[in-house]
Amino acid sequence: MSFARPLVRLLPLWGFIVLFKFGAALHYTLLPALGERILPVAVVGALVAATALLQLFLDVPAGFLLDRYGYVRFLRVSTVVFIAAAVALLAGLSVPAFLATLVLSVVGWLFYEPGINAYLLAHVPAAIAGRAIGTRDVMDSLGVVLAAVAITFVIAAPVPTIGIILIIILAIAALVLTFVPRDTASVHAERKHPTHHYLVRRTFLHHAVRAFRRLRPASALLMLAGFSASAFYGIVWFVIPIAISRQEGSGIPGIGLGVFDFAIVLVGALLGRLADRTDRQRLIFFGLLLFATAGAALGFSAGIWFLVLGFLATTGDELASTSLWAWLYHLDKDHAEDVIVAASISMVHDLGWTVGPLVAGFLLTPIGTTWTIVVGAGFVFAAWVVYAAVLGPRRAFALAVIPRPPFPRPHRRRHKR
Repeated sequence: MSFARPLVRLLPLWGFIVLFKFGAALHYTLLPALGERILPVAVVGALVAATALLQLFLDVPAGFLLDRYGYVRFLRVSTVVFIAAAVALLAGLSVPAFLATLVLSVVGWLFYEPGINAYLLAHVPAAIAGRAIGTRDVMDSLGVVLAAVAITFVIAAPVPTIGIILIIILAIAALVLTFVPRDTASVHAERKHPTHHYLVRRTFLHHAVRAFRRLRPASALLMLAGFSASAFYGIVWFVIPIAISRQEGSGIPGIGLGVFDFAIVLVGALLGRLADRTDRQRLIFFGLLLFATAGAALGFSAGIWFLVLGFLATTGDELASTSLWAWLYHLDKDHAEDVIVAASISMVHDLGWTVGPLVAGFLLTPIGTTWTIVVGAGFVFAAWVVYAAVLGPRRAFALAVIPRPPFPRPHRRRHKR
C-alpha cells in the first residue's frame, strides 16, 4: 500500500496527461485532413515531417530550459501554446492559419513528454519508478484512444468548431495541471530509470557511436527496427485521417487509430514477461515478420479486421522490440552506457516519425491509401530481411541468454509524442 500512495498523490498529473494527450493527439490527427483541403498532400506531408525534424533539433535546448526553470512551469507553457494553436483555427482554414497552428503545436509538443518524464523520475521513490513510468504510458495511451474515437465525429465539423473543441479540452487540462504539486527536485539528482531517454540528449555523438559498435549487432538491429516501426506508424497516422475525411475510410472503426496503443495496454505486460522468461532470437524473427505481414494487410482491411490486424501488427512489433532490448541489455553487462544507447535509439524513432509523413505525402495521391500503408509495412519487412541476413538462419532461431532480473527499457510510442 505504501508503494501506491505516491502514485495516488499524483492523480492530478494522471488526469492532466489524459486530457492533454486527448487534445494534442486529436490536433495532430486532424492536421493531414485539414491541410489537404488547402494544400497539395505532398506539401502537407513535408510540413508535418518538418515539424517532427524541428522538434528533434530543439529537444536539447528544451531539456535545459526544463531543468533550469521547472517542469510544471513548462508543462503550463506547453498547454497554453497548444491552446493558442487551437485559437488559430477559430477564424477558419487558410494557409496562414494552418501554418500557425502547425508551428505552435511544435512548441506545445516540445516540453510535454520530457517535462512529464523528468517530473516523475524526480518525484517518485526509486522503488516504484518503473511503475510510475508504466502508469504514464497507460494514461498516454488512454488519451490517444479518446482522440482516435473522437476523430470520426470531429473531422467533418466546421474548422472554428474544431478549434473550440480543442480549446475546451486543453483548457480543462490546464485547470487540472494547477493541482499538480510544484517541483521539489531535479531529475539529474535522482537517476532512477537507467535507460530512460530523457537523459540521452546530453551526450556527445562519438560516445554513442562507440557504445553501438561495442553492442552490435543488437544495437544496430534495434535502431533499424525502431526506425522502420516509427516510419510505419507515421504513415498510418497521416493517411488514415485523410481517408476518413475523404469518406474513403468509412469502414475504419472509430477506435482504429487507437488500436495500436490499446493493444499494448492489454497485452504489453504479458509480452514483456514472455521476453523476460523465454527470450529467444526467434521471437525477433517472427515478431518482425508478423508486424510486416499484418501491417501490409492493414491497408486492405476495414471494420473488425482493421482492429484485428492492427492488434496483431502491434503484438509483433512489441515482441520484436522487447526481445531486442533483452538481447541488448544482456550484451551491455556493466550498463555504463544504457542512457547513451536508449537516447540514441529514441532519436532514431524521431527520424522515423519524420520520414513517415514525408513518404506518405508524396505517395498518397499517386498510389492511394492502401498501397501507401503497404509501403510503410515495407520498411518493417526490410528490417526483417536485414535481421535474417545478418544472423543467418541458424542464429536467427538460436536460444538467447535470458536476462535476470527483468530489464528496464524505454517505451516506444505508437503515436505522436
